[in-house]
Amino acid sequence: MMQKWCGRCKRHSFSSGDWYRWICPYCNKDLTMQKASPATIRFILVRPFAPYRYTLTDSQLLQRDENTA
Repeated sequence: MMQKWCGRCKRHSFSSGDWYRWICPYCNKDLTMQKASPATIRFILVRPFAPYRYTLTDSQLLQRDENTA
């Protein structure tokens, strides 16, 4: 993942590559001629709760299997 710093809005813009036209998603400034660098900001996916399928107990899973057979 690549990133460019926008001088107008002072924010990072991210993309999977830098070989095409690059427009800042925040202020619409053209960043195409600016040099891209590897992204250094780490993104962490935070899920506040487990999906429904992981909250079922073993007995509920067994009952589902028996009903589908």
